[in-house]
Formats: sequence, C-alpha cells, structure tokens
Amino acid sequence: MQKPKSFLRVFTETGPLVALAVAIALLIGIVGPASAQFFNFGGFGGPPQRQAPQRGGGWFGGDFFGPSQQTPQQAPRQDFSRAPAPAKRDTVPERNVLVLGDAMADWLGYGLEDAYAEQPDMGVIRKHKTVSGLIKYQPRGEPADWAAAAKGILATEKPDAIVVMLGLHDRQAIREAITEKKADKKEDNKKDARGKADAKPADAKPKPDGSTDAAKRDDKPADAELSPDDAADNDTSQTLEKSARAGGGLYDFRDERWVELYAKKIEELIGILKSKGVPVLWVGLPAIRGQRGTSDMLFLDALYRDGAGKAGITYVDIWDGFVDEAGRFLQKGPDFEGQIRQLRTADGVFFTKPGARKLAHYVEREVTRLLAARSGPIAVPIEPATPEANVAPG
Repeated sequence: MQKPKSFLRVFTETGPLVALAVAIALLIGIVGPASAQFFNFGGFGGPPQRQAPQRGGGWFGGDFFGPSQQTPQQAPRQDFSRAPAPAKRDTVPERNVLVLGDAMADWLGYGLEDAYAEQPDMGVIRKHKTVSGLIKYQPRGEPADWAAAAKGILATEKPDAIVVMLGLHDRQAIREAITEKKADKKEDNKKDARGKADAKPADAKPKPDGSTDAAKRDDKPADAELSPDDAADNDTSQTLEKSARAGGGLYDFRDERWVELYAKKIEELIGILKSKGVPVLWVGLPAIRGQRGTSDMLFLDALYRDGAGKAGITYVDIWDGFVDEAGRFLQKGPDFEGQIRQLRTADGVFFTKPGARKLAHYVEREVTRLLAARSGPIAVPIEPATPEANVAPG
C-alpha cells in the first residue's frame, strides 16, 4: 500500500510549477490593463467596447468568405438640357428654318428635324446657346447679348423663316446701363458760351452812365435769376443725374422697371430678325415643374406675346399642350397624335423625343402657313369667254 506524500514533499516537488504560475498571474495582472488600452484588447481592465454588428453567419462570428462591404455610389445627375445632335441628310434642302434661343430652342430644333424627316426640301438650322437669355448671352466675352449674336448669325445664314424660343434663364436681375444725357451736354455748352461772353475785349469803350448796372444784370447767369426753391430743385436734379451716371440701377425680376427694360430687349431682337425680310415666329415657354416655375413661365409668355403683337410677328402659344385640365405641369400626356406618352424629362424642365415632336407640331403648322402665304397662289392664265350674240345685256 502506497504511503501518502507529506505536505512538504508535495510543495517541494511542485514548487517550481507553482512559482511559475504565480509569476505569470502577477505579470498578467500588471501588464493586462496597459495592453488592453494599447492594443484594444477586450476584457482586460477597461469597460467592454461595443463591436459593430456583422452581417451573415460565416465562420469566426462573421461573414469571412462573404463579399466585401462597399459604400454605394450615387448615380451621376443626367443633363437633359442638350437635345440629340442633328442627323445627317443626304440631300440639301431648298428651304431652311433657323431656330435661335437657349436649350429650349435646341429641343425645338430637334423636334422640327423629326417633323421634316420625310420632307427633303425642308431643313432646320440650329443656332442656340444652351445657357443664355435676353439679359445675358454669355458670362464673358463678345457677343454679350442675343441681339449682337443674331446679327452675326444672320450675316452668314439665309433662312426662309426664323423661330425664336428662349427665356428660361432670364429670371434674374437686370442692371441698367447708364449713359450721359443730352441735357447735361447742352448745359455744359451754355456754360462755355456764357464764359466766352463774360470775357471783354481790352479795347472795349466804357458805356454811358446808367447802363453799367443793366449790363451787369444782363451778364448774370440764368441760375441766379431763379428763386431759392427753384435753385434748390435744380441743384438736386443735377446731383441725381451725376449720381445716376456714376452707377446703374439693379432691378429684380418682375419689378416694374425690369419689365420695361426686358420689353426693350424683346423689341430690339425682333427688329434685328425682321430686317432679314423673312417670317419671324416667337415661341412661348411651356410650364415647368413647380408652382413658382410655372408662374414665372406664364409671366414671361405674357411679355413675349405682347412684344410679338406690337412688332407684327407670329406668336406661337404652346401652353395648353403641356398642362392638364387644371393648368398644372404635365409630365405624361397625349403626344401630337393623341397617344399617351412621356413628354417631359425627369428634371421637369426639358423634353423627351415625343415631347419635342409635340412642341415642333405647333411650330411646324405655323411655318407652313406663313411660307405658303409668302409664296402666294400661282396665277393660271384663263382665256376670256366669248359672249353669246343672243344674250341680252344685264
């Protein structure tokens, strides 16, 4: 029978192991908190840290063999302001329609090209500036406005009809250009004349007694004869005129003065286009998405209609074709053949192909009417009828 080991013997045999275990425990107790802070080990000293949840049920508590997580990228915003490029034609058209304006005119020209696809004698010339308007043709450089740009275009093109469509980018302030008034120049000339009259020649003879005071009264400037109130008003008007020449006024969209200045720009452009001697058509703007935008388009269309009426050109009203029965913006609706199609792009401003074709339908019929009236009916010679001898007069 084996005798039990004494306590001292057990301690002496296992002493090195116990000593090693105690040393390891002390080392872990000292180094543990520091290593937990430095290496972010959980469970040593500090409070437990929250781990991000992992998707999937793969090995080792996560989706080890799953696809890597990537941040979803947003799709680039599509630009609908540019219509497709013109298609090449095999034949040279006999008559051309010149389309001027901004991005709306670009889509109108695209629709007219589709409308004239089966008419080889009719062509379309697109001359547009995508972001432009009557207020500003381009931010810097020449030409600065559409009137100057139109002069350059008409110098090289020979259209049979001219179509204008713009205004989308004219909802901005107008700075009035100040020029010196002719009244100021006349006043300066008068002052120079009075200065010369005051200068007496050296050999001038003295006037008789009593005439000196009258001469002095006659030589006084006209301003001295004004009453104090009139003189104050005159000084105030001169001060205002000088300050007006120093800098132009800035007028916000829809202001009364803004309307006057914008109407002059419409009149100026129409006058340049009419000088070509061909029919001119001004196309109104359609409704765009949003109550404020639709209201702005209506406001501008009223100015275009009024300007076209005063100048004696044709105004093409397209409004009803792109709104519903309540007068609201229409994203999808009947095309020019009556089929329900997507008429406007996703931005709520520009057109799809069916929308551009419907837009062109309004213009096409007016161009056809004007060109037909311009050519006039063909006179066919008719032989005079020989009256019968037995027919009584009357």
